[in-house]
Formats: sequence, structure tokens, C-alpha cells
Amino acid sequence: MFLSASLPSFTAVLLGLLSPKSLAFTAGHYSKLRTPSTSAPAAVGIFHFGNSAHSRILSWAHINPSCDDSEEFSAPKLSGNGHAHSRRSMLHTASMSFAGTVSSGPLAALLRSLGDEPEAGGCKSRANRNVANAMGLVRFPCPPGTLMNTYHLIRAGESGYEANDVLITNPLFLTNREDALTDLGIIQVEEACNEMMSKGMNPSVVKYSLAAKCIDTVNIMATNMMIGRNRIVPEFTFMDQRQAGLWDGKPLSTTEPAMFALDATEAGKEGRDGRPPANEDGTANETLYDQVVRLRQLMSILETQYSGDEIVLVFPDGGSPALLSCLIAGIPLNKCHALNFAPGEIRFNVNMENSLKLLDEKISSPEYNDAVTMGNEQLVALRTAPVEEEEKNFVDPSPSATAETVAIKPSKQSELAKALAADGQKEIPGSPDFFSFWALGAAGS
Repeated sequence: MFLSASLPSFTAVLLGLLSPKSLAFTAGHYSKLRTPSTSAPAAVGIFHFGNSAHSRILSWAHINPSCDDSEEFSAPKLSGNGHAHSRRSMLHTASMSFAGTVSSGPLAALLRSLGDEPEAGGCKSRANRNVANAMGLVRFPCPPGTLMNTYHLIRAGESGYEANDVLITNPLFLTNREDALTDLGIIQVEEACNEMMSKGMNPSVVKYSLAAKCIDTVNIMATNMMIGRNRIVPEFTFMDQRQAGLWDGKPLSTTEPAMFALDATEAGKEGRDGRPPANEDGTANETLYDQVVRLRQLMSILETQYSGDEIVLVFPDGGSPALLSCLIAGIPLNKCHALNFAPGEIRFNVNMENSLKLLDEKISSPEYNDAVTMGNEQLVALRTAPVEEEEKNFVDPSPSATAETVAIKPSKQSELAKALAADGQKEIPGSPDFFSFWALGAAGS
């Protein structure tokens, strides 16, 4: 059942229903309607609002398309008892009648045409109606007014691995206490807390990675800033840093600039290229785009769960928040390392405008350009290194590590266990007992 008529006539009916006086259609009355000429007959439904719960169409009047704009026609007489009804009753019955009409049929096409916008050629087309515009599904870049929350990004303070110049990107190792904050890292986080408190910040949500240094960071924030534990939310996967594949476990001071150079020269605007060599110990070799997928999921979840909140995101490395800043601002991803975060650094209200302004300052800075220049040299050295050098075991960077305490990669442990068994030893040096207090994860940070 549908109603198709000229817009003025339809408006007149609605105004009549909304008028202060009650409106009634009685038997013997006629309706005078005007309709413009059309290329096809227009059907006008005459409704009777009687005692029944639903309105019904009694008759249809067809307009001759050859008639001019001034032609009038009379609707047939209506049957019924002629009782008058209140405005509320008729609004109820009218809404039931018009509900299906608005969603389908010729009237729906008329309403859609009113929302069409002219294109450059002067022709009208249907306005873009993409379901991806729904709140919560984040699409990068994010122009002003797109995000529902305010985001402040912080990198955790210096960790034990970083202090010992070791690049660790495998999430399995990042949960170890060797990745906990050093004394300098604690000071860096406390300074960031003081900076937040000086600005009067009281975040409603603190989202953090499960890396040991991030857990330490949020514990300090909770204590110093009086943040309740109900507002501290862990993130298990989507805030993991980019994994370096075969370069995992190498010196941080030389490998990180090499990855800067790799991305600057090979990653491309979308970060789909520039993949480190593969590893066999379970450490993934990821491109920037692999991390983009995780960050998009992170932001979509936050935009779905919260609205109008101040959210602090605690990342384990400096590249992840820099990459997120580029995604929000629409910056080519091969430039993301220009926005790299230092340990303990916090940036407030990260949005498109602030990120673009900061990029103009950082992209030409001597620090970034020197790092890329050195990285190009280190990248050549990494790629030409012998295979034997790539497979060397790395020394445990913890302060308590000794010559006998060596962190052995998982792929090497089975061979070492056989060798130790031949020598009469039962345990691999540096590996905890499976039933030990630490192995069960019962100890806190």
C-alpha cells in the first residue's frame, strides 16, 4: 500500500493532522486536491479514519496526464459513520499507514531525490550512503570531528632490553621481567605523569600493552595520578609492536635505524612493502601495513566502546604511536619514523592538525635525517651478513646475566637439551623451572 501525490498536497495532509483542532473525514464530504502535470498517472489514496484500528484505502483517483496544472478533481464519497476523532488517534492511525509508504514505493524515491547533491557536471546522483560511516568503524585518515574521543599517546619508559641495546620485538619475550622499566624508565614515566597533572588531565580510560614495561608504566600512572583500576584496561594483541623477523635480538642502536631506512625507501605510502627477513623461532617479519591492521582494530574498538572520553594509549615502542599518528593525519606511512616517540614521551590530543604540524618540524630535523643515513649503511650490512652470523644466540640482556646464563632461542633449545643430557645436566642454563613461582606468573610487577 503506498501513497503517491504532489509534495504540497502531502504536506497539507500532515499539517492538518498536526493542527490544534481535531480533524475528521465524514461521509458526503469531498477533498479538493491540486496536482501538477506528470508523464504518468498519479494515484492518490483517500483514507478513511473510522472506528477500526487501522486505516484503509477506499478508492483511488487517477489523474489524466494531459490535464494542466490548474485542473481540480473530486474524490469519491467516503463511507463511514462520520464520527470525529482526536488528533492523537488520527496521528496513530496515519503513522501506521505512512510507515511502509516512506520506506518504499514512489514516495521513497521522491524523498531520496531531495537529498541528492549535484555533481561537477551538473547532473544529480544519489548521495553516498556507505555503511562504513557508522559510528565505531574507523576509517583512516580521520578529519576533525570524526573521532568520538580524545587520544593521548605515550611510550613506556626505558626497559632493560633497551638499556642493554637489544632489539626485542617478539611479544613472548616482552612479557619477561627483563623488559621491565629501569630506574631511568621510572623517572621518565614520573615526569610524564607530572606533565599530565600540570595540564589538569584526568583520563577516563588508560589502555596499555601487555609488555612488562607498559604494565610498570600504568602502575606508576595509577599511583601518581590517582587513577582507579576500573579505568586501566589491558590490550592483549592490537598494541603489539612491529616484529622484526630475523633481526630480532640484534643491537638496537644499529638495527632500529636500518628499519627506519627500510621503510623510508621501500615501504611505500601504504607501508605494504619493506619486509624484514623471515625467522624460524616464531618471530614474525612484518611490514608497516601488518601493524596498520591491528591499529585499525584498536581504534574501532575504542570508538565503539567509548564516546566523549579522554583515552591514554600506552605503547611499548616509539614506532607504533608514530604510525597511529600518521594514520589519523593521512601522512604517507614511509614517513612515520619522523614522528617516532622517545622513551617516556607523551603527546596530547593527537589528531590530524597536530600531527601534520609536528611532521613539518620533524621531517627536516637533523636527528631523523642522520638516523636514516646511518640506517642505509646498516641495512646493507644486515642484508649482506653471513647466515652463520644471523643464527648466533644472543646474550640475556638482564643485569643479572653472566657468562653461564644465556637466553637460548626456542629453536635451539632441543639441541642444547640433548647435549646437556649427554653431559649429565638436567636443566638449560638461564631457563626457569616450569613449576617455579615466576613461571606460573604468580608474582606481580
